[in-house]
Amino acid sequence: MPTALPNLDALIAKDEIRDLVLNYCRAMDRGDVALAESLYEKGAHDEHGLNATNTAEEFIDSIGDLLGGLATLQHNVTNHLIRITGSDTAEGEAYVVAYHRAERAGVGYVLITGGRYLDRYSKREDRWKFAHRKCVADWTHEFSAPLASDVKNPVSGNLAEGRMDEQDPSYAFFTAFPRGERA
Repeated sequence: MPTALPNLDALIAKDEIRDLVLNYCRAMDRGDVALAESLYEKGAHDEHGLNATNTAEEFIDSIGDLLGGLATLQHNVTNHLIRITGSDTAEGEAYVVAYHRAERAGVGYVLITGGRYLDRYSKREDRWKFAHRKCVADWTHEFSAPLASDVKNPVSGNLAEGRMDEQDPSYAFFTAFPRGERA
């Protein structure tokens, strides 16, 4: 049974990397810049198409302005392939569907993007982090929509409304997912 431990280590690493990617989604969707910053290694790259230097530092510095223009943001990760390439390195491709609701010139719109995150991960100080992320858009769909979100309707009843800040109901509900900290 000499291969059991390396296989178990690979499974644990893949699970930790999936958590890294899901923490990224939570950071973006809740506007948690401190959490986002903790997910990248020092000197990492992030090619989101919005930052000229493609550095993670520049991308994180722009998150406040970027998210401030959105009323709603939700990332949904679907297929996620991960290959462990060394004891502290890995690569992955994660498919994502991102829903954005905002306004342009006083008119509400929704942008839904289907794409992929092409990631290189590194493990430093016992934590997996992004070393390099390249975002790829495979398709987009944009359409007009009301500015206001109405989650209180006959279908959903009186559901709590999600927010992109520290007032999101999850922060009061959970003790295991504090703002600014990895899950």
